[in-house]
Amino acid sequence: MTLRREAFLDQVQERGEYSTVEEAERAARVALALLGAHLVGEVCARLATRLPEEFALILPV
Repeated sequence: MTLRREAFLDQVQERGEYSTVEEAERAARVALALLGAHLVGEVCARLATRLPEEFALILPV
């Protein structure tokens, strides 16, 4: 199930206790870039399918 961008960022903002959506987006992009450097193959591909497209593109699938 792919999350909508807004729902994804709402969850990041709430769980990360960020003040703004912009902070949550920045944190999500950094976290996914770091994860993408360590995840490979099927694990990375499965994660990408669950993310909004613009965030899935951060991962090296």
